[in-house]
Amino acid sequence: MPRAARTGRGDAVLPRFLAPDAGPDADRVRLPEDEAHHLARVLRLGIAARVAIFDGRGGEWEGRVATLDRTGVTVALDRPVDPVAEPGVRLTLAVGLLKGAQMDAIVADATALGVRAIVPIASAHVSLPPRAWKSGGARERWRRVAVAAAKQCGRAVVPDIRPVAAFDEVLAAAGDELIVMALEPAAGDLPALGMASPPAAAFALVGPEGGWAAGEIARAAARGAHGIRLGPRRLRADTAPTVLLSALWTRWGW
Repeated sequence: MPRAARTGRGDAVLPRFLAPDAGPDADRVRLPEDEAHHLARVLRLGIAARVAIFDGRGGEWEGRVATLDRTGVTVALDRPVDPVAEPGVRLTLAVGLLKGAQMDAIVADATALGVRAIVPIASAHVSLPPRAWKSGGARERWRRVAVAAAKQCGRAVVPDIRPVAAFDEVLAAAGDELIVMALEPAAGDLPALGMASPPAAAFALVGPEGGWAAGEIARAAARGAHGIRLGPRRLRADTAPTVLLSALWTRWGW
């Protein structure tokens, strides 16, 4: 089956839907319930409507609505599409927990900026009470935000939204990967991130509204973390991750 150029280039942008069961051997796919609702009830598309389907893992296809009824929606996959390229560095964003809309904005921006995983951190200065995130509902909401962001920006990969973790758990999860820690202007020092060749994978750490605790910076230093400062001013906690990711892609290239 010939591959199509990226959907939307030189043509009308097709509405995009996530179908995790799509794959190279499938000729049609059934949409998940929420995606079917969006297609039929929100966008009010009908039989034979042209759509784009992506699996959340990097695969994308052009297709058309094949069936639409009370039981759901199926899409016939006409041809694979070359998706927008992913960054060369597999980057995990670990970010201090913030309140509702702030965390949603971080997830959306990080998805558009190419991270492969997002880990919310319950670090020392996080002010959000555990009841706000321990039920699992927050994680599910963040996943929905990531899916919506991937659909909007044209990405075929949905980042892995991992469970909330303690700071030391994040350091352990990084393993041998490069750790880059965003530092506030007055925070302690870490070895500066130089302009070396891009790593294969990395963890980027951004603190909460209260900033990093001194002990957290010290433990990161003991794990070989590098520091990066985002300018002389104190940034909003929900702005810093976007600035950090932009700075890293500027250094490493996409």
